Amino acid sequence: MNKQRPLNPINYKPANLVAPKSPGLSFNPYGRKLRREAAIASIKLAEAMHGAGKGILLIQSAYRSYSEQVAVHDKMVKSYGLKKGEAVAARPGFSEHQTGLAMDVSARGQGCRIRVCFGQTKAGIWLAKNAYKYGFIIRYPQGSTPMTGYQYEPWHMRYVGVFLATKMKKKNIHVLEKYFKLPPAPNY
Repeated sequence: MNKQRPLNPINYKPANLVAPKSPGLSFNPYGRKLRREAAIASIKLAEAMHGAGKGILLIQSAYRSYSEQVAVHDKMVKSYGLKKGEAVAARPGFSEHQTGLAMDVSARGQGCRIRVCFGQTKAGIWLAKNAYKYGFIIRYPQGSTPMTGYQYEPWHMRYVGVFLATKMKKKNIHVLEKYFKLPPAPNY
């Protein structure tokens, strides 16, 4: 999904949402929910990142309902104006968060929470190199704005499954639109 491909129905809600938890690793302190398969993968990702000494992954945001996305979108547009606000917040019904397959992450004690500089933290660098092993991609990589319509978001992880994430990594294709040969979607 992107700015040209909304959810159908527009107020879609996944049925299998769960809050991922890992014994001894408090990586979901806010109890954010993901679809079951993404939740299981997020646990493996968090444990691997911690095991590699790159910090404790924190889920800042995950599933958002249609109505929650209304509030997020309205806040960003009010704060930054329509064009810039929609470069960081999807319209309701167009947000990957509504699928239950996307999460915004940070790392405990590394700063740069939900900011571009997260990509330069030890956690951000590790995620960019290793998230595919657990089925995640950085959905809005640097330089992809003309294709995706969103600014670089090193914190926005999208679960696509290990098979697809690995194929994308091997082919050096970082954007779903390019992988699936979809037209660019910079605008609604």
